[in-house]
Amino acid sequence: MLIFVKRISIFLVAVALIAGMAGCSGPYDLTIASTAGGSVTTPGEGTFTYDKGAVVNLVATPDAGSGFVRWAGNVKTIANIGDPTTTITMNGDYSITAHFITPMTSAGYAHTVGLKANGTVVAAGDNGDGQCNVGGWTDITQIAAGDYYTVGLKYDGTVTTVGDNDYGQCDVGGWTDITQVAAGGLHTVGLKSDGTVVAVGDNDDGQCNVGGWTDIIQVAAGGRHTVGGGR
Repeated sequence: MLIFVKRISIFLVAVALIAGMAGCSGPYDLTIASTAGGSVTTPGEGTFTYDKGAVVNLVATPDAGSGFVRWAGNVKTIANIGDPTTTITMNGDYSITAHFITPMTSAGYAHTVGLKANGTVVAAGDNGDGQCNVGGWTDITQIAAGDYYTVGLKYDGTVTTVGDNDYGQCDVGGWTDITQVAAGGLHTVGLKSDGTVVAVGDNDDGQCNVGGWTDIIQVAAGGRHTVGGGR
């Protein structure tokens, strides 16, 4: 009886191992998307199915005047996340996004900021509060200039700032999932991917009272007010 039980146990373990191996053999889904400013032209955008171990060519093509930043998401098997032409090896179900940049400029009270196509930032003008100290910024996808400070939106949805913080307008360290930023006179506004809005800084006129906003697709900040465009 003991020998029979042992054989049954070995059989069940073997079946479990085979089932586990079968579950890890693919095929796997690759879901591809892109931000504004370009598209993934190879293999395209959407969901594609490949066998385990398949090496898939990826080509991200910027629009005219825009630049490629990097691949983001499940990127551990992408050969080079900073190269618009690269490969991904299919060892699981992956979802990736090609991030692009459209160069832009923004003007504060007495300083000017420029976003370059490679995700770096330049600035000129009054730097009394350090608002032009953007030389080390990378992977920036959008910029906004307030009166004496500068805001940068990074490809991963976080936000960075430099300059005057007397009113807490630079207290954005905990922000995530941000898709757009705006800088008013002394307050900063962020649009989240779920259509809600966050704001920090001077609120003497209620310009940061955006906690109840939903279904917003664009934000703008004035000297002492905030505007949100909805669906």
